[in-house]
Amino acid sequence: MSISLTTDRSRFVALTAIFAAMSVVADLILIPSAGIWDSAIFILSPLAGVLLGPFAGAVAIGLGSLVGHYIFFRDIYEMVFMIGAPFGAAMAGLIYQRRWKPALGVYSLLLLGYFLEPVTWILPLWGIWDILAGFCLLVIFSLINIRNLWPENENSQTLLGLLFATIIGLESDILLRVFILVPGQTYWFFYGFDAGVLQAIWLAAGILTPLKVAIATIVAMIVGLPLLRQFRAQLGQNATLTLED
Repeated sequence: MSISLTTDRSRFVALTAIFAAMSVVADLILIPSAGIWDSAIFILSPLAGVLLGPFAGAVAIGLGSLVGHYIFFRDIYEMVFMIGAPFGAAMAGLIYQRRWKPALGVYSLLLLGYFLEPVTWILPLWGIWDILAGFCLLVIFSLINIRNLWPENENSQTLLGLLFATIIGLESDILLRVFILVPGQTYWFFYGFDAGVLQAIWLAAGILTPLKVAIATIVAMIVGLPLLRQFRAQLGQNATLTLED
C-alpha cells in the first residue's frame, strides 16, 4: 500500500517535502543520547519508508537529517553516522513492499562483515542481541513471503507489514551504524576507543537501544494504519500499490 512514483507526481513530491520538513523537526527534538539515536528521527524514519517507498522515504529522511544536523551541529563524526536513518527508511520501505531478497541480502552482508572483524570476537553478543533478533525476524518475514503465509484479512496484512517494516528498518539503521563504528574502524579512528571501552558501550547498548525501537514500533502501530488510509485518500485511486514490485 505504499505510494509509488507512478501516481500524481506533484502530490507525491509535496508529501515527500512534508516528510522531509517533519524529519528536520524530529531531528531537532533531542533525547538522551545513550544508545544509537540522539534525536526523535528514529520514530519517523520507518513510517517514511512505508508511506513513501524505499527511495523517496530515504531521500526525505536523509534531507531532514542533514538539515537538522546542520541547524544543530553535533560533531563532524555524527555526519557520517546519520546515514543510518535514511538507510533504515529504505529498508522499511523494501520490507513493506515485501521485497525480501534485497533486504535479506544487505542485512546479511552487514552482519557478516561485523562478525569478520576480530575485535567483535571479544565483545558480548548481549550488545547486539536486538540486531540478531532483527535478523531472525527478517528470516521469518522471508519465509512468510516464500510460502505465501500472509493472513487473508487486508487489515491484518497491513498491521503485520507495519510491524515487520518498523522493527527491521530500525534494526537495519542500528546495524549500519555499528558496521561503520566497528568494522569501519571509526571507534578508534574517530574517538580513540580501545576494545575495553567498546565492551562497556556494548553492555549499555543492549538495554537502551532496544527500548527506543520498542517506542518507535508502538507509535508506528498506532498511527501507521490511519496514515496509510489518509495517504491513499489524498492521492486517489490512481496511487499504485507496489507490494509486488
